[in-house]
Amino acid sequence: MGKRFFTQRPRSTTRSICLGNSQVHRWEAREIPFYLGVDMGSSSIKACLVDDSGRIVLKAWRAARVTSPQDGYFEVDPIGTWWNSFLSICQEVLEHVEASQIRALCISSVCGSFVPVDARFEPLHNAILYGIDRRSARIVQELNAYYGEDFLTQRLGGALTTHSILPKILWLQRERPRVYKQTAHFLSSFNFISARLTGIPSWDWPTAFGALMLDATTLDYPQWFFEDQGLEIAQFPSLGGGLEVLGPVTPNMAATTGLSPKTLVMRGACDINAEAMAVDAVRADTAVAVFGSTVSLLLNTARPVRAKGFIPGLSLLPDVWRIGAATSSGGRTLEWGDGLFGKAYIAPHQSPTGILFVPYLDGARSPFHDPDATGAFLGLKSLHTPADLSAAIRESLGYELALLISTMEKVYPFPNTLEVSGGLANIGDLMQMMADITGRTLRPYTDRDASYGDARMAMTADFPYEKLPCVRGNSEPHCVVPGKRRECYTPFLEKFARNARSCLSPL
Repeated sequence: MGKRFFTQRPRSTTRSICLGNSQVHRWEAREIPFYLGVDMGSSSIKACLVDDSGRIVLKAWRAARVTSPQDGYFEVDPIGTWWNSFLSICQEVLEHVEASQIRALCISSVCGSFVPVDARFEPLHNAILYGIDRRSARIVQELNAYYGEDFLTQRLGGALTTHSILPKILWLQRERPRVYKQTAHFLSSFNFISARLTGIPSWDWPTAFGALMLDATTLDYPQWFFEDQGLEIAQFPSLGGGLEVLGPVTPNMAATTGLSPKTLVMRGACDINAEAMAVDAVRADTAVAVFGSTVSLLLNTARPVRAKGFIPGLSLLPDVWRIGAATSSGGRTLEWGDGLFGKAYIAPHQSPTGILFVPYLDGARSPFHDPDATGAFLGLKSLHTPADLSAAIRESLGYELALLISTMEKVYPFPNTLEVSGGLANIGDLMQMMADITGRTLRPYTDRDASYGDARMAMTADFPYEKLPCVRGNSEPHCVVPGKRRECYTPFLEKFARNARSCLSPL
């Protein structure tokens, strides 16, 4: 596939390095080291190359494809989509820089997703995706009933959901026993690539914690669960920090990819961590929302906190914790609405519409985790037009985000400013609507995605996090401040929360 975007700084010109609020220029006479980040999503694969000042010098893009072999099942072909795209991106990058200049690389991918592989890291089944994949719903119910929510919250951080990986591994054990028996390693979706590059299978603490795979009392795999359910601990790789070096590219993989055997590969973490790194929202008391095909919200905390229906865990930095949330709505919901009503538009002053749309078209995720929840329009009148319905769908993203923030606020102070990334961050009117509904100041980063965060994570091979160059992009973020329409949306926040609960499945 063709190149989507490329800019390259001439190697013998001056450049700027951000030090606080000043710009320091220096002449570069030595060979420039570069750092490569690759984010393997469910709709696209993005890559970003930065120099040692953190400046973006190259971006690349490839399409990704999700398959749904039956209702409620969502998968990605790990070779055809992720590995082949990674090889293609390496080829493109190496058209512009020497392999020896790529000092380190880091990969991220969708959270709560995994690939069963054999001892040679060949996939035995398609990657099984995160919470939108509901194949384990019955097993989740069984496990929650057997262990009890209180026990699971104490030991794993919460009740199991369709985002949890262990129930899906049990699904393989029961429904695909041949695949299960042949599996040497259950790998995170991004470690599928890094393990092939280095020969080292691995999991990172933030991703494993977020998928409820760790015992909160030991920060290790839950041995009691493995013994109860007949899982083999040997199939689960060693754990470590996302900012640690996993190892160098092996000579064999250097020949396959064109990379240098001296290039270091980071352990990495799933995409919400890379998104947070991209906007420098990994310190305590910061928060980031990612508006992509779905919406993810991450609040970094100075101490462990828990809220029912939210995922607790470790951050990328030592002594920083977080709670996270994710929705089943987002860009995919807007696309659904556009397909029904057209890309209708109403002026901001015409909102709120008075229509409440509950966006549980693919079930509810945080905080309800009900895969059988359904969507609904409420408050319809004959005077409403397709444009009103389209606007109501957009409003629902803000109401749902406000519900998540208000719930988090009950257990830990939520910052007034919310860092925002993702494709929808580029839609100015939508971001203003989100600010008005939530009452938060938003800071959208329109050109910094998870692949940029991965590149910054790769830089930690040479720089301590505290000494990383400032976050840099081709444009600086601007603040979207709640406007006068804030008070117009306020009455609908509690109504949305009530209506959302009414759309959950009967007990």
